[in-house]
Amino acid sequence: MCFSQHLQTCAECGHVDRRNRIDQGLFICRGCGVVAHADRNASHNIARRGESVWNAGRESRVPATP
Repeated sequence: MCFSQHLQTCAECGHVDRRNRIDQGLFICRGCGVVAHADRNASHNIARRGESVWNAGRESRVPATP
């Protein structure tokens, strides 16, 4: 996910639309209608992505021994 997608993705439903971010401070999802501060919405998306990457890195990639 590129940086601009974090700005366009709804943190509640995951809907992506460049028109979701109305202006510098306002985010209105065209999918579910949630209204949020644009930076707060983007920060939730970034945190969720960071958590999934962190958890993926914690999983062992060593093959199981028989």
